[in-house]
Order: sequence, then structure tokens, then C-alpha cells
Amino acid sequence: MIRQIIRKEILENLLSLRFVLSLVLIIVLFAVSGFVFVGKYKQQSSDYWEKTNENLAGLSKQSQQLYRLAFYRQSVWREPKPLALCTEGFEKSLPNCFTFNVFDSDLPEIKGRGNFTLSHFSNIDWAFIVSVILSFLSLVFTYDSICGEKEDGTLRQMLANTIPRYEVLMGKYFGVMLTIGIPLFIGLLVSLIIMIASNVTVIGGLDWLKILIIVLVSFLYLSIFILLGMFVSSRTAYPANSMVILLLVWVVLVILLPSFGRIISEVSGEAPNPAELERRLAEVRTDVWSNAERYGEGAGSWSGNPKNPSNNPPARARLKNASASAQNKAREDYHNKMMAQALVGRNLTCFSPIVIYQRASETVAGTGINHVVSLQSQIKEYQANLKEYIRGRDAEDPLSLHLIFPEDISVRYWRIISHNPVDFATVPKFQERDLALGQSLKLAIWDIGLLALFNLVFFAGAFVSFLRYDVR
Repeated sequence: MIRQIIRKEILENLLSLRFVLSLVLIIVLFAVSGFVFVGKYKQQSSDYWEKTNENLAGLSKQSQQLYRLAFYRQSVWREPKPLALCTEGFEKSLPNCFTFNVFDSDLPEIKGRGNFTLSHFSNIDWAFIVSVILSFLSLVFTYDSICGEKEDGTLRQMLANTIPRYEVLMGKYFGVMLTIGIPLFIGLLVSLIIMIASNVTVIGGLDWLKILIIVLVSFLYLSIFILLGMFVSSRTAYPANSMVILLLVWVVLVILLPSFGRIISEVSGEAPNPAELERRLAEVRTDVWSNAERYGEGAGSWSGNPKNPSNNPPARARLKNASASAQNKAREDYHNKMMAQALVGRNLTCFSPIVIYQRASETVAGTGINHVVSLQSQIKEYQANLKEYIRGRDAEDPLSLHLIFPEDISVRYWRIISHNPVDFATVPKFQERDLALGQSLKLAIWDIGLLALFNLVFFAGAFVSFLRYDVR
């Protein structure tokens, strides 16, 4: 009997004007999403490879003398992701350039072509279409699923045939899920065809698997609004009342609650101030240098003349490394404070399904804030590896003092770090790594579980309400 109800629901929906309009709207939006992504991805890829090649050329030039590698300030750019088509995660508002050498790192920056004012506008990616447009359409298809049939008298006739109420409810649920799935799959196909035909990138096997997971998570998200629509429909007597209530609930869940995230972030703590960072850097430098003697006699005085008896290279190395470490710690604390403030509001609005869905899809796709956090962690690891490489090559030079510390000017006169050339092929190069699928799912499992919990709550509400619903 469930099959007959599903078939009836699908046929009624397919023949309705709301389905035709929904299908056209979704296809147009997915097509626009595909074309916009292709143009943007071409620009981002061009910038990325240009800057990456410039960085490698500079690194190759510095390999003529080992000490230059240590002081060469590399600029690593965030690699554009093909799955940004699915969910960009406000990447245009996030840092994309990281500058560093083996001793310290600058704060991440936003660089490249583009209009900075456009970062305030939402992206038309898959996540936006699903989370906003399709969630609303899910309510459009369900607001009269129960009370509408009661008003027409068909619900009483259906239940007069001794059909269990749970079969009616499940039939209507699967009928709407399949109806919503038609424009969603067609739209996804159109968007993918546009991207593949453009030849801007190649989607690998792992990417296809991630896309499948994002689609499944999208259905899990849309299921919440389908069940919500059925729940409200089974609690009201007239479709007009149901639509008004659902519209108000949708505005709260999809628009208001996510907007509160920024407010919560701002009131939860004071925003980091660049002036505060400069003051903190000055403080840690003063603290280290005012206690220079604890690093050894003569650590605070230094002459470029190797014959000056006041020079104490090992003590100087300890002092300079301590100063660099303290400043790096201050910059890292500043950056972590910024990231924490950005995340706190998002985490506290996790009772909004759209926030949970966007967070889960970004994690699976490898975009958004998690992408930036992962990249910065990889750069820190690369700094340590490059420093060990320099230390190892420096140990092979008997003329070097084997002191790896940030004293660029004196290095030219002293042989603090080896001046010998190295084979560029052996120099570590930074290569961004994507999280393994298992790691991504592990990070997203909590959000996927919350989406499942929302489904369970609304299903229980719809089921209990429909069992008690008066069809007369």
C-alpha cells in the first residue's frame, strides 16, 4: 500500500505548477552556479600556479648558498579546491597567502585579484541552493500534505480503507523525498556537466566519493524540512495556517539563527586588535632582551666583526631564537584568538540545521575554516622539516659554526650557517595535502549525527501528531 501512496504523491506533485516552477528555478540556479565556479576557478588556479612557480624559482635561487634558504621568505598560496563547487565555505573571505621562513611566520593575508567588496555577498554554490532554496521548496510540497487532504476529504476516504496511519505517513514522506530529488539530481548533473566540459579541473575518484557523501548529507538535511512540514501540517486544520507557521519557522531556522552567530561571536569576546599584537610583540622582545644575560655572557651585544672578543655566538643564538620563539607564540595566539572567535558563534548556533549542514559539507569537501586551519598546521610542519634539512646540511660543513638562528646580517660575515650550495632537488618543497576521507568523515560525524537527530525528533513529532489527527 505504501507504494501506491508514494506513486500517488509523486504523480500529484509532478503534475502541479509548483513542481514545474521549482524544477526550472533549481536547474537555472545550478547552471549559474556551474558557470560562475568555472570562471572563478580559472582565475584562482592561474593566480595559484603563478605565485607557486615564483616561490619555487626564488627557493631554487637561494639554494646556491645554504644560509639563504633559512632566511628566504616563502609565500605559500591556498590551493583552490574543485569541490568548492559544492560548498565554498566563504573561502573568498579567508586568508589565502602565508609568508614565512624557517624562523618565523607573518599573519595570513588575503591577496590576489578580485573585488574585496564582493566578499560580503553569498556564493551560489550547491550548499546555498540546497540549504536555502530547496529547504523552502520542501515546505512548499508538504505544508498541505495532511491538512490539505483533510480539507479536500480525501484523507478520510483513504483511512476508511483500514490503511495503517504510519503507512500513509511514510508514503507521503518518501513521495516528497523522491519529488525533491528529481530537481536536485537534474541540477547537480547540469552543474557537473558544465564543470567537466570546461576542462578547468579533473575530478578524481576520491572527489566523486566526497560528492556522493555531500549529496547524501543534503538529503539528510532536506529530510528535516520535509518532516517539519508534515509535522506542522498534522497539527493544523487549514493549509493557509500551516504555510504561515512554516514560513515563520523557516525564517527563524535558516535566516535569523545563523545571523545570530556573528552577534554571539562579537559579544563572546573582544575582537583581536592589530595594535594589541604590535604591543604584545614589543613586550616579548623587551622581556627577552632585558634578560639577555641569562642566555650567556655577551648575548645582548653583537658585532659583525668576527675578531671582536665581546662576541659570544652560542649565547647570541640562544637569545635570538628565544626572541623569535616568543614572537611566534604571540602571533600564533593572536591568530588562534581570531579563529576561535569565528568558530564560537558557529558552534553555538548548532541548533540551526543550516549551520550544521554547511559545517558538515565544508568538512567533507575540504573547504572553509577547516581548510585554513589545516593549511597553517601543514606550513608549521614544513617549517620544522626545512629547518632540520638546513641543520643536517650545515652539519656537513666543517667551516660552519652550526648555529641556526635569525641573524641575517652577521651570517654574511660569520659562517654561522654554511655558505655551501645544496642540490635544489633535495630541498623540501611545500605541498598542500588534503585530509583523507576517513579524517574528514571523523570531523563531520558529529554534525551528521546532529542532522540525524533533527530527523528523528521531527519524525517522532509528525508520527505522534498524525496518529492523533482528527480527519473528520
